[in-house]
Amino acid sequence: MITGCAPVFLLGILGVSLGSWFFGTHFAARLTGLVLLEGFLLYFGLLNWTAQANIRFSPPKKGYFHGDPANSENLAPENEEQIIFTEEDRAEWFYYLKTEGRILWTGAVFLALLIALLIIKY
Repeated sequence: MITGCAPVFLLGILGVSLGSWFFGTHFAARLTGLVLLEGFLLYFGLLNWTAQANIRFSPPKKGYFHGDPANSENLAPENEEQIIFTEEDRAEWFYYLKTEGRILWTGAVFLALLIALLIIKY
């Protein structure tokens, strides 16, 4: 998902800067920053949802591993060790995606409620 907090803070700073520049008020700047962060979280939430759907509905493939000559899309160089993607790995990956999705959607709902509260309060 995110390798660090830098993209989140950059989007927040960009949103506040653009809000101040275009609208000239501190409220609009805060709101613009929060809306950009909300869009960021929704985008990654939808990507996570798509990955969960793909792993949930795609049937497990037998003999599918890096360097499998039957699968030309997944050829690894000959000197790399071949690693088999087992059902246990698949279940672990699905659990990771599910946990990440919960975090993303919780953040998105929290930001949406915060944006609504700011609008109502103003």
